Amino acid sequence: MIQRLIIETNMKYSYAIIPDTCCDLSASLRTRFEVDGYLKWYMSTPYSNNVEGSIDLSNTELDEFYALLKKNKTGYNTSPCSTDEIVSYFEPFLQQGKDILAISLSGKLSAMYNLMLNAKKILYEKYPKRKIIPVDSMKYSTAQGLLTVMACELRAGGYSIEQNAEKLEKIKKNIHQMGSLDDLFWLASKRRISHAKAFFGTLAGIKVLGDFDSEGMVTPMVKISGYKKAQKVTIEYIKKTIRSANEQVIFVSHSARIEQAEILASRIKEEIKPKEVIVCNVYPINGINIGPGLFAAYYFGTEITDLKYEKEIINEIISEKT
Repeated sequence: MIQRLIIETNMKYSYAIIPDTCCDLSASLRTRFEVDGYLKWYMSTPYSNNVEGSIDLSNTELDEFYALLKKNKTGYNTSPCSTDEIVSYFEPFLQQGKDILAISLSGKLSAMYNLMLNAKKILYEKYPKRKIIPVDSMKYSTAQGLLTVMACELRAGGYSIEQNAEKLEKIKKNIHQMGSLDDLFWLASKRRISHAKAFFGTLAGIKVLGDFDSEGMVTPMVKISGYKKAQKVTIEYIKKTIRSANEQVIFVSHSARIEQAEILASRIKEEIKPKEVIVCNVYPINGINIGPGLFAAYYFGTEITDLKYEKEIINEIISEKT
């Protein structure tokens, strides 16, 4: 593995960009945007323990995973790799004279950011001339992936590792998530959601829409009846909060909701006209913590507030559109 990593490392850049598994960037997306690798996460399931959570599964394999998850809501857990594993993964890059920009899952949700800092401290003793800059994405799943893609684009545009990290710290506060989730059980049970209590006990057909708050936690904002209305409100919310739509790539991610994700992507192309829309999957590590039933758009827009402003926007949309 280490030898293959050394061979495949992209030598045209002076630093590598390495997220963790929770970025949900598939092999094709990592290749396209020149992501240099990723740090592993592991999962325990009702059938086995300490299994690597792959982000390269087929759609059929993912459907099977979500079907099993739905049958056993409490039988799955996740854990990050160890500091020693991070040290081992980073070292070949440093040996080649490459610095490392590492992008972690939100520090509010896991120890990964601190594990990166620990690895940095260990490696600096051996490689004092190299730079390792961990960035807490304050996000998860496709939002973390979007930040990783932006880091790669900034690097390709000539940003130094320090300039890149500084830029990421600013723009991570501008990443929005908007879309529908069928069931809040997984997010709430894994403490990945805020202010969820009032949204429990929803009936079949009711969809919950929410956005990230200023600390990167998802906050439910409104309940909508049916996918059609959820799609409509999502589009209008994006229109009112996105900035420079024609200059950016929007990701539409889903967990076992490919049809709804493709409908949303099509509407975004027609009505918002970004540079590109990419439909992608939520893979098992995030899937365990999100559950089946999500489809949402991820994009750069207005800076996230305490959500008072965002709630005013969505309530205005609801009064106009539903």
